[in-house]
Amino acid sequence: MFEIMRRILSIKIAIIVFLIIFVMPVFAQNKNITKLEKTITVRKTELENIQNELEEKQLRLKFLESEEKDHIERLYSIEEQLNLNNRLIIKIQKQLDDLSGYIADLEVNLEYNSNELARQEKILLERLVWIYKRSRIPPLLTALSAGDLLQGARRLYLFSLLNKYDRKIVAEIESLNRQIKTEKADLQKRRNSIATLKSEKERQAKNIRINRQKRKILLKRAQTQKGAELKAIEQLVSAQERISGIIDVLLQNKAALNKQAAKEFLNLKGKLIWPVRGKIIRHFGKIEDKKYNTVITNPGIDIKAFAEMPVYASSSGRAAYISWLRGYGSFIILEHGGGYYTLYAHLNDIFVETGQFVTAGETLATVSETGTFSGPMLHFELRFGKEQLDPVPWLR
Repeated sequence: MFEIMRRILSIKIAIIVFLIIFVMPVFAQNKNITKLEKTITVRKTELENIQNELEEKQLRLKFLESEEKDHIERLYSIEEQLNLNNRLIIKIQKQLDDLSGYIADLEVNLEYNSNELARQEKILLERLVWIYKRSRIPPLLTALSAGDLLQGARRLYLFSLLNKYDRKIVAEIESLNRQIKTEKADLQKRRNSIATLKSEKERQAKNIRINRQKRKILLKRAQTQKGAELKAIEQLVSAQERISGIIDVLLQNKAALNKQAAKEFLNLKGKLIWPVRGKIIRHFGKIEDKKYNTVITNPGIDIKAFAEMPVYASSSGRAAYISWLRGYGSFIILEHGGGYYTLYAHLNDIFVETGQFVTAGETLATVSETGTFSGPMLHFELRFGKEQLDPVPWLR
């Protein structure tokens, strides 16, 4: 009896070791696949939303062109499309990266299951050979030929265990076959998705080139249009109010008001990275426009730079908001915690997406002239809650 208990214990230990070495890594792999699948599904929805919005903007531009509306309106419409084209490309690239990771995990699973199937089939074949060789003697006869009743009962019990074991192998082989079939179909589906996304990415890149050329032509026409600069000033004031509204919404997040985070960011005063290399052409505060006899408040600083120059994150933070506004063009708002935000406007290529964490000095985008008639520059703001701060004393 003691010997039987020892063998049972040895078998249990062997099963546990097998699970730790072979099954647990596959379980972790499956968990990783599930997580990636959720991310891919979310991104797919985001892609569809941007594509729908882009289609609406394209229809609006066609209307403006057919009605021969003013050049400024058409210019803004083109800039909105450029922003959406760019965001779509970023989303597509992220989706491609996620799909590549998903496929890699799926291929690992498929290889494991294929190897396991081969192993189970080999065991079954060996069992079938063994059964064939002993099929001449029925289990009941073997039991009856035992020396005593107890030994006969043991033989019958062992035969029932073997039968159960054989059925289990057959069931596992059938399950693995179904799983492999599903994984192969999923693999092909994901590969087809990658091909479709790559094609869409190329199409959007082509649209960007076309729209940039259109924008260049419209910008020259808009600059000659009567009252264009005044209209741009009006749009800038309106955009500033919209930005304040966006910040208000972001401040509703309790984490944004963390006092410790506010203290840590305050310690960075005089140490923030310059967002772009260039010369300040408009400082923080009130600016008088003598031509139109108007006074506007600049909530940040405007840095003259060359087109396509990289724009850097002044400090680590989360991309809380990415969009386009008249007077600002394409812009990014970074949330640094404790109620502190930085804003980067007049952007061209944007390399991050909403919700992404970026480190200090990381490239966010490139310089453009969207939203302005003043040529390539970066508009940079620093805010503490609703309060607009002069960024210059904060920069190193």
